[in-house]
Amino acid sequence: MKKNQSIALVIGAFTLCFNAYGQLPKITKPKINVSVPGNSDVKASDIGLGGKDPSGLFKNITNDESANVHRKNAVANLTAIEAEYAKTSVDYEVLTKLMFENERTLGHVMKLEPKIDRANYDAKYLPLKEKADKQTAAYVEIVKLEKSFQKDFNAPVEFKKPEVLSFRGEGYSSHPQCYCRNYRSETKTLAEFDAAKKQYEELSAQLQGYKNAETQKLFANMTTCIANGNNYALFAAKENLTKDVVDFNTANKAAEPNKVIKRCDEYLAALNRIETDNSLKLEAATITALTQAKATVSKTKTDAETYISSGAFKKYQDKMYAEKIAKVFLPKAGSKNATLEAGAIAYVKGAEYTEYLTGRKDSPVASTFRAITATATPYVKKNEYGLPLYEYHELWVAFKGKDGKCYRCAVYASYTYKGGGTYATVPTWGADAPEEMSCDNVLK
Repeated sequence: MKKNQSIALVIGAFTLCFNAYGQLPKITKPKINVSVPGNSDVKASDIGLGGKDPSGLFKNITNDESANVHRKNAVANLTAIEAEYAKTSVDYEVLTKLMFENERTLGHVMKLEPKIDRANYDAKYLPLKEKADKQTAAYVEIVKLEKSFQKDFNAPVEFKKPEVLSFRGEGYSSHPQCYCRNYRSETKTLAEFDAAKKQYEELSAQLQGYKNAETQKLFANMTTCIANGNNYALFAAKENLTKDVVDFNTANKAAEPNKVIKRCDEYLAALNRIETDNSLKLEAATITALTQAKATVSKTKTDAETYISSGAFKKYQDKMYAEKIAKVFLPKAGSKNATLEAGAIAYVKGAEYTEYLTGRKDSPVASTFRAITATATPYVKKNEYGLPLYEYHELWVAFKGKDGKCYRCAVYASYTYKGGGTYATVPTWGADAPEEMSCDNVLK
């Protein structure tokens, strides 16, 4: 009986387990498809890779969403690069940013999908990249040159005519500025500008439709300024030469040849500064004009030197001096005072005036001719309060010096004020420096 009960329990338990198993959901065994090598039709389920790239430019792509975004960006960048090159004039700032961004984007793609096939993409992209790399490198140099042009060769366009004698000189009133530059201390030469401009044009020719309006304007301004500089040099060699040298020589050579010589030296120095100035680019005709101008100035200087060394200048001076002293006479007498006139002659011949003449290195008095009284009544000298200090008579004495020349001098007889309307009765004597006169005029 016990045995039959045990069998029944085992059968019951087995039945219960079987019924529970029958209630579980059915599980379908997964199917794995392995791609055939060389088959370009990669399925999304093949070896864990994703489906086809919509652009057709990438193969062997994954299901990674981030990689998908970067691939789309790479395709968009390629389209933008192609569109930029389709333009007549490429914007190289935009192109530079596009190339940088695309290289970074492709880097992300390759990191996320190291087995990706980008042959179709590279067939379009790499030729453009090679072209862009060369052109953007040229563009970088172009930008450097454009900045240099603005800094070193920013030329004014107005026709300036600075004073030739002070052009690029070192004196206080000199004109230190470069002609074709705005900077006072500029040392760049126009030969350097030509070299830089040539390099700029060669680099620009490598780009597609590149032209910087500001730089082209600078080139135009420099062309204008160079033409103005040539005109200024011609002005210095011709028109201004006439004024500053030829006319100056005419006006001054006879009486002041040394001033002419100095002016010629200054003008020659100015012409040399113009000839060698790095802010001017002179044409052959201008250089010829400057050479002729220097010859004219040199001849003018030589003529002035010969005028002095030949004795002609001394003769001119003697003639002019003779004409000058021939116009010197004693003043007309205002009164006659024999006592004062005798006193004036005595003073001129005396020790005090002799000492005065010696101190001045003038000729001592050899003899006197006559004296006149210029004042009719004495002059009164007053102080700041209107009170008299002294009164005096003015007299003139004509005399001959020991050098054989004739002179005149003013002599003063002064009487100190004593107060109460009275003055001293004995004069104090004094006299001015002598002035030469013609001996023919001493008695006139």
